[in-house]
Amino acid sequence: MKKLSFTAAALALLSVLVFYLSQDKDAKIKLRLEDNSYMDNVRIIQKKEGAVKWVLDAKKAVFLTANDIKLHSMKIFFPEKELVLTSDSGLYDVDNKSLKIEDNIKASTKDYDITATTLFWDSSRNELLSDEQVYITGKRFSAVGDTMTATTDKAILNKNVKAVFYGK
Repeated sequence: MKKLSFTAAALALLSVLVFYLSQDKDAKIKLRLEDNSYMDNVRIIQKKEGAVKWVLDAKKAVFLTANDIKLHSMKIFFPEKELVLTSDSGLYDVDNKSLKIEDNIKASTKDYDITATTLFWDSSRNELLSDEQVYITGKRFSAVGDTMTATTDKAILNKNVKAVFYGK
C-alpha cells in the first residue's frame, strides 16, 4: 500500500513538473499587488530600442494603485549623460513610464550639479522638466531659473534666470 501511495504521489509530482515545463517560456509571472503592497530594494531599468535609458534604485516602493508606485530614497542613473540623480521620494506611473521626483533633489554630472524641489521625467519625450526653481552650478558658473527643461544634450532655464560666470 505504501509503495502504491508513493508511486501515485511521484506520478502527480511528475505530471505537475511536466505541465510547468511545457508552459510558454516567455510567460511573465503575474503578481497581484493590492493598494499599499510594497517591495524593498527595487530596481527599475527602462530601455528603448535595446539601449538603457535610465536605471532607478529605490529603498522602498509602495504600490498606491496598480499604476502608481511611491518610491522612497531613490537614485537614478541616466547613462547617456552620465548623470546621477538622488531624491527622497518620487511617484512612478507604470502606464506612462513617467516619474515625478520630489524632495531634496540633487543631480550631478562631471560638468555640473543641479538642485531642485520637484522634477518630472517625461519618458515619451526624453525630457526632464521642472515648474519650480532650479539651481545649476558648474565649475565656472552658477545659474538659477524658475523653470527648467532638460534633454540629453542641453538644459534650459526659463523665467527670472540669473547667472554668474567666474573667470579662470
